[in-house]
Amino acid sequence: MQKIIVPLLALLACLPSLRAMAGGDVDPVLMRVGGCDVTRSEFEYYYNRAARLASGELTPNTYARSFTDFKLKVLAAEAAGLDTLPAFRHEMAACRARLSVAWLTDSATLDRALRRRYARVVVAGPAVRVEQVWRRLPQNVTGATLRAAVVQMDSIYEALCQAADPDAFTGFVQRFSDDDTVRWVHRLEETVEFEDTVFSLKPGAWSRPFFTPRGLHIVRVLERAEVPPFEAVRDSLLQASPRCVAEAARAWAERRKGAYGHASGRLTDRQVQQMLAAEYARLERENPAFRLALQSYRDEALARAADHQEAERVARANEEALQAYFDRHKSDYHWDTPRFRGIVLHCTGKRVAKRARKMLKHLPEAEWTNAVRLMFNKDEVQIQAEQGTFAPGDNAAVDERVFKRGEAPEVDGFPHTVLLGKKLKGPADYREVGPALLADYRAAREGQWLAMLRADGKVEINQEVLKTVNNH
Repeated sequence: MQKIIVPLLALLACLPSLRAMAGGDVDPVLMRVGGCDVTRSEFEYYYNRAARLASGELTPNTYARSFTDFKLKVLAAEAAGLDTLPAFRHEMAACRARLSVAWLTDSATLDRALRRRYARVVVAGPAVRVEQVWRRLPQNVTGATLRAAVVQMDSIYEALCQAADPDAFTGFVQRFSDDDTVRWVHRLEETVEFEDTVFSLKPGAWSRPFFTPRGLHIVRVLERAEVPPFEAVRDSLLQASPRCVAEAARAWAERRKGAYGHASGRLTDRQVQQMLAAEYARLERENPAFRLALQSYRDEALARAADHQEAERVARANEEALQAYFDRHKSDYHWDTPRFRGIVLHCTGKRVAKRARKMLKHLPEAEWTNAVRLMFNKDEVQIQAEQGTFAPGDNAAVDERVFKRGEAPEVDGFPHTVLLGKKLKGPADYREVGPALLADYRAAREGQWLAMLRADGKVEINQEVLKTVNNH
């Protein structure tokens, strides 16, 4: 029975709407995409969901275009054989199992069982995420070892209190702790001494050194999570509670046992399992709502796979393709203010600065940073270098010397600063507008891909049936 019921249960929340869809109405073909029929009920399933999420009014006629694109992606995935991959078939088997729970359990029994499980979570109380400096102390610790541990932990605590950076705690954990993991702590999971301390701290605060049977601790609380309401954690409780599902499945079987010829009395586990297996085998055939929910999951997974496959092709675009796209659309990319493209060198001395400037003038920009590393920073750091395209406000030295605003502070240990580069009114290279251009390039490629899919896949829409969506 658990082989049928236990796998992933996240879509159980769809139960009321899915069951309400079952019925005997005539379901005409609304459109044909690439030779495949789409019924009115299937279109309504997607349209009603999209309409609930839309920020404004969404009409069936408007939605039809994006829906046909979606279906064309599904066909593309099928043509590529993505629906035959073992991983996809396993995913669909898991989806079928979790959707079946909506039909093969008693909803009231399941809800009561989950609320009982939730009540135990409430009793356990909130949780805190902690990191700690911990010195493990064995039960037979000697007096000298104990005194040394106490002195060390007191010193660590004093150093933490004097640290200007609150995140210095993590550094002490990495250097001194016998356990450097960050973890969530719930009530009743730790010793009383540990719980009393950590649950009294506010996020960001740390404790004084304290003893537990495990040793000496200084604990910092990173965040605190209060117990969420039942509705917010129902799905996660469901996934973690196979016994609750099994209880609800037995209640469902007891209610229907007469249809299977079982007399009054408690069903055996084997009888329950047989009933579940029989119903499970014919769910798609006898429940249009189940069949549609399963099909929609399949199609959405395939459309995502097709999107991902196309995105991988776009991601492999070489520099020439991106630069060519930039050259064709250069007018779309402009700067409101000039930028400085070059390198900022903070040097240990004038002589170093002079040598670096002279050397870089004879090298391509792409080699500047590597040349500084090899020629000046191999044995000791003589130059702090920052190369890129700088807007006003990005770099204090650039602001002072190029944009004539403000005064750059001296970098400790590197008192001599030189700049090499030029001031530009607009981008000359696609890398200067990288994220925006890459997003535009991907959108353009997706548009070309969709145009190709539309050209290859014929779309026919029955306008008369489209007018009857949600009105029949």
